[in-house]
Amino acid sequence: MKKFFLIFIFFVLSIQITSAKCFEFTHFMESKAIEKIIERDSVALDNAYMTVMRDGAACTSANTLNFGTRIIVALEKIKFKSNRGNIKLKRGQIAVFLENESYQVPEGSYFEIALKKNHPPLTKPSEWIEPLKNTIIYEDAEFRVFEERLKPGDVRALHSHAQRVVVRLNEVQLTDPRYSPNGKPGTGIQVANTVKFAEPMVHVTKNLSKIPLFNIVIEYKIPH
Repeated sequence: MKKFFLIFIFFVLSIQITSAKCFEFTHFMESKAIEKIIERDSVALDNAYMTVMRDGAACTSANTLNFGTRIIVALEKIKFKSNRGNIKLKRGQIAVFLENESYQVPEGSYFEIALKKNHPPLTKPSEWIEPLKNTIIYEDAEFRVFEERLKPGDVRALHSHAQRVVVRLNEVQLTDPRYSPNGKPGTGIQVANTVKFAEPMVHVTKNLSKIPLFNIVIEYKIPH
C-alpha cells in the first residue's frame, strides 16, 4: 500500500512539472509572437499632422475620430479589400482613402499615412517656386501626392516645398549644389523604405548617386 502511494505521488509531481514546462514554453512562444506583431505593426512617425504606420494601420474604418484621409504607399506587391473592392498595388504605387471610406489591413509591406483633422495651422516657405521633374499622381483641396524622381547626376533647380512626408524608395545621396557641389561623406543619405516629415523649404537638389532618386511625397497645400 505504501509503495502504491509513493508511485501515485511521483506520478502527480511529474504531471505538475510537465505542465509547468509546457506553460513556460507556451508563454515564451506567445511572447515571441507578440514581439513579431509589434515589430511589424509599428508607428514609423507621429506628430500633430499625421500618423504613419509601417505594415499596420492607424484607422481602416470610415469616419474615425480625428483622422481624415489615409494614403497607402506600397513597398512591395500588396493586396487588400476595401469599400471600393479589391485593391492591388506594386512598389511605389498608392491608394487614397477619404474620410468616409474603409479598407482592411493590407497583406504585405507598406506605409499607411493617416492625416489628422485638427492639426495646427500650416506654415509657408519664404517663397513659392513650383518644383519641376515631378509627377503628380493625386491631388485634392487638402494635399497632393507626387512621384519625386531625379536621374543620377541630375539637378532640380531652385524650388519650394510645403509641409510634407516623404516615403523614400531608393537609397541615394542628395546635396544642395549651391553649398556643397559634391556633397559631404555620410550626409544627405536617403535610406530606402523609411519616412521623414519635412518642414517648408526652398532649395536646389542634386542626385549624387548612380541610381535614380525615387520618393513618394504627400505634401499639404497652402495658400500662396
